[in-house]
Amino acid sequence: MANNIKQRLGSPSHHPSWWHLKMKIRGEANWRLQTTSSDSYIPIHRPPTPQPATNDDPPFTESEVSDVIRQLPKGKAPGYDGIDNIVVQQINKKFPSLLLSLFNKCLTLGLYPDPFKIGNIVLFLKPGKIYNEASSYRPIALLPSIAKVLEKLMTRRLVYHLESNNLLSDRQFGFREGKSVDTALDSLISTINNNRSKSKHTLVLSIDIKGAFDNIQYHNIISLLHKNNCPANITKIFTNLLSNRQVLMQTLEGTALRKQNQGCPQGSCSGPALWNLVANEVLTQQWPNNVAIQAFADDFVLVVHAPTKRKMEEDTEAAIKIFDNWARTHSLQVSVDKTTYMLFSPLVASTRIRWNANRVKKSHTIKYLGVHIDNKLNWNTHLYHQSKKAAAYLQNLQKIAGNTWGLSLTLRRILYKTVVERMLSHGAAIWCKNPTTRLARKLSTIQRGFLLAISGAYRTCPTAALQVLLGIAPLHLQFEMESHYIGVTRLNKTPPQEISLSNPSIEQKMAGWSHHPAVSLQPHQISLSDGGPIHKPLSIFTDGSKTDKGVGAAFCVFNNNSLIHQWSAKLADYNSVYQAELIAAKEAVTYAASSAEPTETVIHIDNQASLHAISNPKSTSPIARQIFTILKDRPNIKLTWIKAHVGYPGNETADALAKGATEHGLPYPNVDTPKSHYKSLLRKQMLAKWQSEWTRGKTGRPIHNIHPKVKLRLTEWRREDFLFFTGHGPFAHSLHR
Repeated sequence: MANNIKQRLGSPSHHPSWWHLKMKIRGEANWRLQTTSSDSYIPIHRPPTPQPATNDDPPFTESEVSDVIRQLPKGKAPGYDGIDNIVVQQINKKFPSLLLSLFNKCLTLGLYPDPFKIGNIVLFLKPGKIYNEASSYRPIALLPSIAKVLEKLMTRRLVYHLESNNLLSDRQFGFREGKSVDTALDSLISTINNNRSKSKHTLVLSIDIKGAFDNIQYHNIISLLHKNNCPANITKIFTNLLSNRQVLMQTLEGTALRKQNQGCPQGSCSGPALWNLVANEVLTQQWPNNVAIQAFADDFVLVVHAPTKRKMEEDTEAAIKIFDNWARTHSLQVSVDKTTYMLFSPLVASTRIRWNANRVKKSHTIKYLGVHIDNKLNWNTHLYHQSKKAAAYLQNLQKIAGNTWGLSLTLRRILYKTVVERMLSHGAAIWCKNPTTRLARKLSTIQRGFLLAISGAYRTCPTAALQVLLGIAPLHLQFEMESHYIGVTRLNKTPPQEISLSNPSIEQKMAGWSHHPAVSLQPHQISLSDGGPIHKPLSIFTDGSKTDKGVGAAFCVFNNNSLIHQWSAKLADYNSVYQAELIAAKEAVTYAASSAEPTETVIHIDNQASLHAISNPKSTSPIARQIFTILKDRPNIKLTWIKAHVGYPGNETADALAKGATEHGLPYPNVDTPKSHYKSLLRKQMLAKWQSEWTRGKTGRPIHNIHPKVKLRLTEWRREDFLFFTGHGPFAHSLHR
């Protein structure tokens, strides 16, 4: 890394500021490093406020450790010890009790080993920044792989405690399951609209904190762990983790090792959770009724509404004082230069908002989480910036995809759908709910360049014709569909009136832990190897089926190879076969658990996805979580996978019952509409709107005669075909026109 920086910057003889830069990078790598010199910065550590002792958290379990290690990503750079994640995974696979014993001993003693606290710092130059400024480099801390496992285990326990006890504010949208950029943007826009309907003036203040993660103080974190009554052993090991931390960095003069007295560097597993703990203090302050605050990680926004200009200024500055007091308490500094406010008001006279003695800049737009919000909420500014990004993407696509060489048409289309369209759709759930004609026209202009680059058609070729031939829907329709989907499945909005749903209740994605992280099923309770034919006195076989006649679920019970009980039910036609499989498993588990005697029971399921969901305490399926809850108290019930359609008698019986239930089964109540069904209805609606536009359109009529129906499939034509059939090419009538 040092050689890489040297190549970027050159030798000292070529750069007079080399010595100055080297000292700045070593001394200001975004968090202060304690040195041995007398003029070093040494923060004053105040002892945490004593709090009542709480109970210890239970020890880590083998399944808990294995789950964390299994999720370690491959291909990541190791820490200073050079041990790769793959090595840790293989060690745990061969000796599962080895790391478990180590981690539990650390938890018992409340000690985080000192070698685990050393982070290897790698500097990356930020895009568009000046190379000879220390602040232009982003430091990444590479931690030992084993240390990351222990830190992830600790963080899981901390997050579970905070979330299960509702200790975190709902106004924090960052680093939390079930919350996202879309939920944060929706909350902000909803707050703005509600305030505009209540008061004449609404002010939105976007707050920028300098190096938030790099400057949080360890003593404040420890105090907050006590204040939130975190388990005693978790608090103790976090306290030890935050002491005697060190960072090392390779320089031209060798390895530099320094103490780290504050901050959570990028790469730290617990950094996000600890930051949320600190930020939660300001989010849970007693704010005035006309002031709302929210955050996404360290991006804070204040929304103030008032009937008069004077009251709005007074209330805003009062809110600023509350926020500034919190920042000072935690040694955080607000960057007033980057803090801006936007006004929704008919005021002609300018407003004056001050942060202490500094005047806060007023802007007509603010950029929040990658979306440019303007004071008219017409999204013109956002589309302007997105079009500039798209122009750069288009230039790169044209470099690798010429008219007669380079990537094939199919690959160009895939690149557009997976890269360009995803970039453009950022935040579309908020800004493209009901696209106007003007917005649709601007999106069409952005999309047109990519359609020409993908097809190789002449620049005079109609956009509508290219959309149909390439199977790419108009952007305003695509984003409107995605907006409605996200609105219902993530933002708890009601479905549009034009979407006809038999059951308006959409199955919601479950977030967080269903039980404590230490709670898991017994290792023998879930098996993914083929269970084969009946081999236990009491065996149950389940199955789900979906045909043209409907959806069915069933199970049958065999005792010593004799059929003693069977159950089947018909689900709604909109339910998925995955839901049917889970319903059958749920009813089978409920039946087995109802037995007065804890008889060993084996339930055979021919769907591995269902078994994976059931065994996962963080499963997003509500049905799978219900099954998990039953199984954790019934170790005598075992679930095993079985191959389907290979002649196993029990499986064939369950399959026949499930197929019969699709037509004649008794109705099974209260199963939510799956998201896949809702999405298919939205897609049909989008295609209908697109078809209407294509039919009523005035351009691309030669192509309309060939392809009167729109579709989302590519027409695999050569470039010559596009030129010939569209009539736009090296033809006399086309060139003359």
